[in-house]
Amino acid sequence: MKSKGNFVDGEWETIKSPDGKIERENPAVNDETVFRTSWDVLSVDRAVGAARRALPEWDRLGLEERKSHLEELKTVFRRRHEEIAQAIAREVGKPLWEARSEAGALASKIEVMLEDGLEQTRTVEPEGLEGGRWTHRPLGVVGVLGPYNFPAHLPNGHIVPALLTGNTVVVKPSELAPGTMQIYFECLEEAGFPEGVVNLVHGPGEVGQALSKHRGVNGVLFTGSWETGRAIKEATLDHYWKLLALEMGGKNTSIVLEDANLDQAAHQITKAAYLTTGQRCSATSRVVARTEVVEDLLERLHGLTRRVTVGDPIREDVFMGPLASESGYKKFLEAQNRDESGSLKPIIRGGATRSDLDGYYVSPGLWLATSVDAQGPHQATEIFGPDIVVYPVETDEAAAHIANATEYGLAMSVFTEDEERFESLGYDLKSGVLNLNRSTAGASSRLPFGGVKKSGNHRPSAVLAGRYTSYPQAQLREEAGWEDEDADEEPFTYLE
Repeated sequence: MKSKGNFVDGEWETIKSPDGKIERENPAVNDETVFRTSWDVLSVDRAVGAARRALPEWDRLGLEERKSHLEELKTVFRRRHEEIAQAIAREVGKPLWEARSEAGALASKIEVMLEDGLEQTRTVEPEGLEGGRWTHRPLGVVGVLGPYNFPAHLPNGHIVPALLTGNTVVVKPSELAPGTMQIYFECLEEAGFPEGVVNLVHGPGEVGQALSKHRGVNGVLFTGSWETGRAIKEATLDHYWKLLALEMGGKNTSIVLEDANLDQAAHQITKAAYLTTGQRCSATSRVVARTEVVEDLLERLHGLTRRVTVGDPIREDVFMGPLASESGYKKFLEAQNRDESGSLKPIIRGGATRSDLDGYYVSPGLWLATSVDAQGPHQATEIFGPDIVVYPVETDEAAAHIANATEYGLAMSVFTEDEERFESLGYDLKSGVLNLNRSTAGASSRLPFGGVKKSGNHRPSAVLAGRYTSYPQAQLREEAGWEDEDADEEPFTYLE
C-alpha cells in the first residue's frame, strides 16, 4: 500500500523534513513491508490548528447536517468493506474472517450512535420545571489515539460520537496499523466531510505524546495499555480543561460454578481466550472453577486448545493468526517460561509454532494454579496473547476473592444455571462488564463498555461515548419583558 502521508485540513500531505519513518511489516510474513510513511511531531500542531479553525462551522452546522455526513460515511464503509478487511488482516495478522467482522462493525457503529447513542445526549426538559432544560455541547478539538488490535473499529468508536456531538478530531493511529487508518480516512474524504473536521497524523509514541499534551486539544480519547494511559494522565495533569477517556485493558476472569454446563463454559472460555490471538482487552486469561468441576473443565479446555488452528490469516480455515508485533511475541514467549516459583503447573505450555512460516506465530498456553499471586508477572500482567490460568476454589466467596485479585477490572463472566446465585456473586465482582453464561469478549455497542481500577477512568464507551465527547449545559429561560409591578415583589421591596 502506498502512503499518502498525513491528512490535514482536507489535504493529503507528504512530510518534507521528517523526524523518522514507519516501516510496517506483515506479522505473518516478516520480510514483507505492507506500509511505510514518514512522520514529524510538527504535524500535530498543523492538524490541531486545522481542527480549531473548522470547529465553529462544524458545531453550528447542526445535528441533522452532521448526521447526513455520517450516513454517507456509512455507505462508503459498506462499499469498501473488503478492502478494509484485507488491510487489517495484512497489517495486524487478524484472520480474514475476523477482519471482515471488524470492517462490518464500522457502519454498524454509526447506526447505533444515530439511534441509541443520541438518546444519551438528547435535550431534556424536566417535567414541572418551567423554562428549564439541559442540552449537550461539544468539548472542542479531541485527539484520538488508536490501538493496533482493532485498528479501525476502536478509533471509529471515538471518532463517530465525537463528530456527531459537534467536535472536530485529530487521529493518531497505532504505528502497527497506519495503512488501515489511511483507508479509513479515504472513506472520510469520499464522504465529503468539510476541511479540517477530521485530521490524521502518523507517528510513534512521540507524536501521540505531542497530541495529548497540545494545549489546543480539549479531550484525549485513548485505547491501549495502562502504562501509556498513565503517561497521558501525568502529561496532562495541569490541563484542567482537558477530558481524558482512557480504556486501558484487562486481566479478565470467568467463574465456573459446579452447576454450570461445562461444554458451554469451555467453548465460551476458549473462544474468548484465543480470538484475535488473545490480543483483546476483554480476552479471558483467568478461569476460577469450583473444585468439583476443575478436572472435567480442564479436560475440555485441553481438547479445545489442541484443536485451535494457527496459520496464515488470509486462509479461511485459520482460527488464530500471528501476534501483531515482535515485542508482543517476545513478551508472550517469556511468559510461557514462568511458573512463578512453582505455583503454576503447565497443562499445555504455549510458545512459538509454525516454524515453517516466517511470522510471529504462537500456540496457546493452559496452566493450573496451585496458589494465587496477585503481583506475579504471569498472573497479574496483561500478557496480550492466548493464555489461560485455571484456579480451583472451594466456595463462591473464594471465587469472588480470586476474581478480584487483579489490578484490572474490565470484564468478568459467571457460568451457572442459577441466576439468583449469579446476582448474589455479582455484587462482589469488581468489573465494568459482567456476563452470564457467555464469554468476557464480544461486547455490544448498544451497552456501555469500560472498566474500573486499572482498566479505565469511568468514561465507558460504546453507547455512552457521546457523554465523554460532550458536556451538559443547564439552561433556565424566561420570556423577555418587564412590568413595573415586578419591582413590588420581594426581595425588591427591601431595596426601597
